[in-house]
Amino acid sequence: MVLSNFLNRAVLHLLLIHNFSSSTYLTINPPMWSVATEWQLYFLFPFLLPIWRRFGLLSVVFAAFIVGILPFYILNDFSMASSSWFIGLFTLGMAAAEIGFSQKPKLISLRNSLPWGNLAIILTPIAFVTEWKKLGLPIWIGQSFFGIVSACLFIYCTRFVIEGKKLPHVLSILEHPWAVALGAFSYSLYLTHGLVITITRYLLFGLNITPFMFAAASYLIGILASLVFAYWFYLIFEKPFISSSSSSR
Repeated sequence: MVLSNFLNRAVLHLLLIHNFSSSTYLTINPPMWSVATEWQLYFLFPFLLPIWRRFGLLSVVFAAFIVGILPFYILNDFSMASSSWFIGLFTLGMAAAEIGFSQKPKLISLRNSLPWGNLAIILTPIAFVTEWKKLGLPIWIGQSFFGIVSACLFIYCTRFVIEGKKLPHVLSILEHPWAVALGAFSYSLYLTHGLVITITRYLLFGLNITPFMFAAASYLIGILASLVFAYWFYLIFEKPFISSSSSSR
């Protein structure tokens, strides 16, 4: 029975549909839920392009949020497992990239006319408040606010890139060599850290140590082991594809 359940979940993971049910989407390797969601959203994106071309950028963002939020109220279990509202967040990111780098006069005007940095600052505390569990707000509201904050920050930063200027001091940490190096294999770190930390804690359970020592060792060893493993994972499985993709352009 146990083997049958594992094989069933393994097949669902291989097909990238394990996030269709709340009983399977966090099994095996919890961070993989987002990979399935991303994979599925890429199939939905082509259906949004006609809306973008016909009605414009704002309309496609609005439509994507409607499509993503409706399952939350109609098929709550499916929506919570698949994070269906992410289609709105992904479309918001697409819109931010278009506004940030577009050479179209209307979007250039939009990029230059709004105080994107101030909007990010103002909306950030609102985003945190909406995440407060005592308010009982649906999860998609808080995450949508954080998506809007990220979009505003992205547009704000791209202006400095386009104009060849340095980022403000508070954001210059994003250009620090350590931050850049970590960012290079951050996706591999995201995918593998759950397994590494689980194995680390499993090994620590066999030691006769105090709860404080267990927690400290879990964080210290877990972080170091995750970074080392993720870097090698990146070199073996991720970087070759990035290199071949770049050379083919």
